[in-house]
Amino acid sequence: MKKVLAFAFLITALLVSKGAYSIGITAEGYARETPPGPSMSAAFVSLHNTGDSSQVLTGVELPGVEQASADLHTTISENGINRMRPLDQLTIAAGASVDMAPGGVHLMIKGLRLQAGEELPLRLLFADGSSVDILVPIVRMRDEGEHHHHHHG
Repeated sequence: MKKVLAFAFLITALLVSKGAYSIGITAEGYARETPPGPSMSAAFVSLHNTGDSSQVLTGVELPGVEQASADLHTTISENGINRMRPLDQLTIAAGASVDMAPGGVHLMIKGLRLQAGEELPLRLLFADGSSVDILVPIVRMRDEGEHHHHHHG
């Protein structure tokens, strides 16, 4: 019996470490095409927590894209000037949603030129060790308001 329990625990630990279980987070979003100049852009993701406990987003990776990075940021107003500041984490309460949007919380994408019509892979990393992989469409800034969300997660 102990061997069966040990084996079951090992399999569960392996599945959890790979994020292969449902954490109750659904995500959808889009990324902006990179404007002329430095290779910097932004992505906006809506997160919905259908689970029974809060989830804490602690990081974002760009799977398969070695030279680039993605960081969680927010925009704050200081003396009438909007400035971006890094965020260490973003909490999504049980049963709640968080919508990233221009002028607020967003993902900064650095070191990668994004082309409208393509897709960007994102891996959302959570404090409990789980992750959610999504693919977001890349849109032109002028088409941003017309963007239709695609469900992933």
